[in-house]
Amino acid sequence: MSRGLTSPAALPAKGLPHDDYDVVVIGAGFAGLTAARELGLRGLRVAIIEARDRIGGRTFTAEQDGQKFEVGGTWVHWGQPYVWNELHRYGLDTTESVSGTADSISLLTAEGLVTDSAQAMGNDLDAALSAYCNVDGANGRVAFANPHVDSDNLLSDFDGQSLTDRFREMPVSGRQRDLLLSFISMNAATDPAKGGLYDQLRWWALGDYSADSLLKRLGRYKIAKGTSALALALLKDSNADLALAEPVSSVETVDGKVRIQAKSFSVGCKAVVVAVAMNVLSDIDFVPKLPEARSAAHRERHVCAGTKFIARVDRNVGAWVGFAPYPNPLTMVVADREVDGKSVLVGFGPDDAVDLRDIRVVEAELRKFIPEINVQEVVAHDWTHDPYAKGGWTWFSPNQTSRVLATLQTQAPPLFFASTDWATGWRGFIDGAIEDGIRGARDALEFLRSQ
Repeated sequence: MSRGLTSPAALPAKGLPHDDYDVVVIGAGFAGLTAARELGLRGLRVAIIEARDRIGGRTFTAEQDGQKFEVGGTWVHWGQPYVWNELHRYGLDTTESVSGTADSISLLTAEGLVTDSAQAMGNDLDAALSAYCNVDGANGRVAFANPHVDSDNLLSDFDGQSLTDRFREMPVSGRQRDLLLSFISMNAATDPAKGGLYDQLRWWALGDYSADSLLKRLGRYKIAKGTSALALALLKDSNADLALAEPVSSVETVDGKVRIQAKSFSVGCKAVVVAVAMNVLSDIDFVPKLPEARSAAHRERHVCAGTKFIARVDRNVGAWVGFAPYPNPLTMVVADREVDGKSVLVGFGPDDAVDLRDIRVVEAELRKFIPEINVQEVVAHDWTHDPYAKGGWTWFSPNQTSRVLATLQTQAPPLFFASTDWATGWRGFIDGAIEDGIRGARDALEFLRSQ
């Protein structure tokens, strides 16, 4: 649901001025834009082909009534080194969501709504999540000492369990139990029985082994000018030619040359960086067929199918956060900022359970947290049914990391693959996209230099 929304990342549609390039990048999300920048700055002729009418991938800064709304990926942190470096490179400042320093937290329980101070609720969440992630008797610090390394031992020990499997082992009760279930369901944005434990343990380690530190990385700091400002800066630096609204249907390699078929043209190149989301990899036909292990990996889909929306409401709710355990249609709601003295709320839910097209449905769900609140406007995009995303941020199912990650990270020259969905660090985040865009560009550059 993004009809009627405008974005600074929506650029005039143009064709490509050349029929042949050193490198063509498929996809103008942050992985593709980063790869194009890295290659373009090294003097290569680069083109980017994007299926959407805008750049940014699964980030989307919408502009409406003089306000910016981040309907896709949003938050950044200095603990995410790749994106933080790019913010400094391009002189982009950050701003804070008011929920990042919340005063109060509400929890929707089977007995009703409970509201307490953020400190008290935060202590309960930290205790429950610390116990949940303490899989080694050392708060995860031994087992996941380096969350950027997916070792065979780690995968064999933890990848087979679901979030629910671990949750059933926990001796927590009451609101600690409900806070924990809310949080892990929100992170995976699906039924926790479908989501793998392994990704939660990695997030815990990446978040410095504390609920407070993890929450700061997940939802406190935003790019003041919007994620599109960073996307546009990367594009400008790349000097790449850009074709928008041109979904790619096939990539054919013959005698070392690659031919890419887009919607209205074909173009040749020496190497290609495929920077599309994991859940749509199988929509591109590769000729000759890729090795079966990679083809099988392309058919896989991660399980995140969450809902995200922004709601402008009729009152100021203050610095507030709401939680609700699965299977509530919303598992987390945060007060992002104030506009004209009224709150802008951001809601998250699992498995596309809220009809974002119906403002009264959204309002009814929010009234579970804030009785009698009125929703004046909803801004959202349906990522689950977006044909170029087919899901939200990355979350693997049990055993999926072992099954596909290493294959997705393996290059197939002259084809190179780059995406946040198989990054080694902040997988599923802007940071992971930039990280893997750099890797994809480096691999492509090394290949071209060896020819």
